[in-house]
Amino acid sequence: MAAETDPAPRRVMIIGAGATGRGHLGQLAHEAGWELVLVDHNRELIEALRRVGLYTVRLCRADSARTVTVDGYRAYHTDQVEAVVREGLTVPLILTSVFSQNLPHIAPLVARIIAARAAAGVVTPLNVICCENMQDSSTVLRDLVLALLEPHQRAYAAERVGFPNCMVSRVVPLPEGNPLALVAEDYNEWTVDAGAFVGPAPELPAMELVPDQETRLARKFFMHNGAHAVCGYWGFHRGHTYIHQAIADPVVSAHVLGAIEELAQVVARRYGLDLGAVRAYGLELGARGAVAEIRDLVSRVVRDPLRKLSRQERLTAPAVWAVEYGLPCDELVLAMAAALHYSAPDDRQSVEMREQLAATGADAALPAILGLPPDHPLVARVAAAYEAWS
Repeated sequence: MAAETDPAPRRVMIIGAGATGRGHLGQLAHEAGWELVLVDHNRELIEALRRVGLYTVRLCRADSARTVTVDGYRAYHTDQVEAVVREGLTVPLILTSVFSQNLPHIAPLVARIIAARAAAGVVTPLNVICCENMQDSSTVLRDLVLALLEPHQRAYAAERVGFPNCMVSRVVPLPEGNPLALVAEDYNEWTVDAGAFVGPAPELPAMELVPDQETRLARKFFMHNGAHAVCGYWGFHRGHTYIHQAIADPVVSAHVLGAIEELAQVVARRYGLDLGAVRAYGLELGARGAVAEIRDLVSRVVRDPLRKLSRQERLTAPAVWAVEYGLPCDELVLAMAAALHYSAPDDRQSVEMREQLAATGADAALPAILGLPPDHPLVARVAAAYEAWS
């Protein structure tokens, strides 16, 4: 007999109740009338959420702002496994917002929920959407979870659990001071692979179901994340603390606009999209990044340079395609040189990158950093730009 009595409860579990989990996913689901179950490893945050019983999200545009109050949720620490699993029996939707490197840490909890649903005979489908800033994040989490299940549990998951890939876009900085008072940009792009759901897709108006998730993710990842990285690395070298300061700097903005044009040409060619539409989408960064109240830290945008310079990432991948297609990539190459010269003692990847470059020189270090063969033409171009940097 199935344990689930409500065939389609408007209830969502968010694993990762930090700034993005609450300030983007939680705010959108709450405004759509969904009940929130918040799960996080931060004990102080969970205690504050329980004690106060609400949090606020101030949504900002360049010329306006509005505040949304989110309440009526239940909050759990990740150590409360039994309570979280009980909640997991009655949710049709789990969203994660934990950063990609933390997916292995939450996979056991998701596996426990699926195992409990299988044991209880829950027939209502469960869809798990991994809302991380990476490609195919739900697929990555699915593989981690399935490896932890017994064969009969995997068979249940194959029939009753979906892992649709998604893409999310909204800047929600870490709160300064009160963790229950969030500030976020009043912007939302959240697409999910329409064909990957098990059962009917949840009715969440802010979640756009698309048949071409790979294309939409690529457009966002390379146009927005790519241009954001260019702005961040140039902003770092120009001495700016916040992205809105960097956007206002004519030197930075010239490099960003040049990179957006190069990125637009590559993305339009690669994915068969209209160049003008892709360019216009990329230019949204100007209005989004100019909102001073967001206080988006340059240090946040530029962290983890080794990841951001790797082969499939926001700068190297489009630069490789530009070389392949015979398209311009001078600004992308300069941005990669700027990233290579980024140095922050509290950023482990920055320290590691600088040590690699100092130990062997750019010519020897770049193939490993970029994930390219030593004779790839992009390696020589980036090495020259790195050596010429002043």
